[in-house]
Amino acid sequence: MYEVALCEDENIFFEAQKKICRNIFDRLNIEYHISGFRNSSDFLKAFMEQGNRYDLLLLDILMDGADGMALARKIRESDRDATIIFITSSPDFALQGYDVGALHYLMKPLDGEKLEQLIHADYHSRFSNHFFLFETREGKQRAAIKDIICLETAGRRVEVTMREGPIYVSGKLTDLLNELPKEQFTRCHQAYVVNIQNIRELTKQDAIAVNGKEIPVSRTYMKDVQRAFVRQMRSN
Repeated sequence: MYEVALCEDENIFFEAQKKICRNIFDRLNIEYHISGFRNSSDFLKAFMEQGNRYDLLLLDILMDGADGMALARKIRESDRDATIIFITSSPDFALQGYDVGALHYLMKPLDGEKLEQLIHADYHSRFSNHFFLFETREGKQRAAIKDIICLETAGRRVEVTMREGPIYVSGKLTDLLNELPKEQFTRCHQAYVVNIQNIRELTKQDAIAVNGKEIPVSRTYMKDVQRAFVRQMRSN
């Protein structure tokens, strides 16, 4: 879930920005949640007292209670990773943004096209390498790549073995393999693809996963799996 905090005290801008954000996330097919704050004290209560954390912060520079720059400095005391984008009616604060590692400044009224470019880049640089979006009968399901053990053909679907259990997804094994990180996933059998980072042992005919699952490795793919396993061991 891409967690977004929108901090804006003027109602007309707040509603407009929230609508623009929703349209962007829907177009980019991003699973999201927007938390709206009309003043800095409400945000600080959620952030400092309740411990809520956000991936993207859209901060108005001038708000009641405290300006967005002061708020950003407070945020950076405990969170160096959140992406901060300032939305302002004045460019006078631009240089101060370097102090808090702001990604960008956007002027009011909000340029939706520019914001979409920024969100697309931020999301894919920090999320796409960590999560994979599978298509299931129930709809789209996001899975942490690090928790995928293996994928195997199961009739007309693919069974994805996760650390916490299996999920069944639509599509062909070969197509899914082409979309997954090549340095991490390798074919080990005509019907199996393995996440080499979750393999703890190789035998003459199986790859033993961290959860104890024995995944068959055919002669055709044994050398490829061995090379990938050695690379993984050396990188640890």
